[in-house]
Amino acid sequence: MFEQIITLFCAESFFASAVTNIDVLAGTLDKYLTGMSNVRIASYLLMLLAFIVFLFLVIVIYVKSIIAFLKIDNSAKQKNFKKAKKELLENEEDDSAEENEELQREIELEELRQKQIIDQQRELERQEKRRQQILLQKKEQEKKQEEEKLKKEKEQEELEIAQANQKKEFGIDLDWKKGKKTEDNVTSIDILSGEVLHYQQSNKTLPELIGLIIDMIARNVDELKIAQTVMYRNQGQASEDEILQTITEVKNFLALAAQGKFNDIRRGTNLPDDASAILHLSEGDATYALALMESLMDSRIETAAKMTNGARKDQIFQETSNMACTFGTLSALTDTRLATGAFELAIELHPQNVNAWNRAADLYNKAGSYNQAMKTYLHVLNIADEEINAEQVANANKMLSQFYYEQGNNLQAAKLYNASKLYYESLGINRRLDRQELEIIDLIEQKQKQDIQQTIATILANQDLQYSYAL
Repeated sequence: MFEQIITLFCAESFFASAVTNIDVLAGTLDKYLTGMSNVRIASYLLMLLAFIVFLFLVIVIYVKSIIAFLKIDNSAKQKNFKKAKKELLENEEDDSAEENEELQREIELEELRQKQIIDQQRELERQEKRRQQILLQKKEQEKKQEEEKLKKEKEQEELEIAQANQKKEFGIDLDWKKGKKTEDNVTSIDILSGEVLHYQQSNKTLPELIGLIIDMIARNVDELKIAQTVMYRNQGQASEDEILQTITEVKNFLALAAQGKFNDIRRGTNLPDDASAILHLSEGDATYALALMESLMDSRIETAAKMTNGARKDQIFQETSNMACTFGTLSALTDTRLATGAFELAIELHPQNVNAWNRAADLYNKAGSYNQAMKTYLHVLNIADEEINAEQVANANKMLSQFYYEQGNNLQAAKLYNASKLYYESLGINRRLDRQELEIIDLIEQKQKQDIQQTIATILANQDLQYSYAL
């Protein structure tokens, strides 16, 4: 409305009409003022009227310029609004495209995660299936062995009844040192084997074979020949390393007793004597032997604790670490938890004790802690010297080959297994005993309990029986 009024006043017809009317008004005033006596007043009025008209024209021009400016500004605002709206629409389209791309990426990532989860589940299922197959095979093998054992025991009973009146005592002196037989032994066996020696194989657990191990140590039989005998009598119930370690540590305990290492710690205590400890150990009961070993270890640890840090203190800890391995191996016959603690103590006393790490890994594996066992076996390979610790390296390779096989890494499994197999074949402990050797073992086992006191006396009097580790 305001713009229409201003436009009306700014029109040319309006100005022409206004000028005409002003002229008429000026003429009228001139006629009116002609007769007036005061001409000055008339001039003032005309000047005032002209000023008013001029002021009115200025105002009209100013208002018109403002309107033109407003129109230009409004047009610019409309252009800016359209431009901003267009940019907003373009930005919305860009944002929408980015959101679509981000959503697509998230969908692809989710599909990839789902695929990985499915693959992992399938892999776990395959591993579990392989494990179940292995367990089933083991159960079938154990069942078969049990049936064979029952069958052989039955045959043994029948044979014992048939031979009840034919048993005689034989005083045979055996010399199997370094795995060799003397000519006298061969002659004696040839004479006796065809008459009354009828050996029937029956599987025995490792604790049941401790008495045989002690008897053969007393006869100065080589450790590898003892291991071969125990391996054959045990029929795979224990691993090569477990049997080798048991023979070594039984011999170490006997050496400590023969050298009088328990005499000082026994004073003023209720500790058993050496002969009683060996007697119980021969029956598979390591309790007395463990009591002596524990007291000896405690004594040495207390002695080292009073010393300042130095080479001598480190040496005592290292020696005690080795004794802890003896303790752990003997306790493993009946108590795996106690054995595990002993090997962990051995590691704490001497972290570079390769044998302690190796035996601890065996017990972790028996307890079902397979990941911990695998890590420990790998640590054994990292710190072991392949020449000095060949036995521990072979055992670690063998056990790791089983882990890799279960994981499907057949190439690495075969490589490690073959390395361990070559080592054990070089020892010859997996070789079957021949007929003559079996008959000798039969005689030893028949007389084992009868001669145990004499065997113990022989061991305690044997000053040449040496502890495996330097003291």
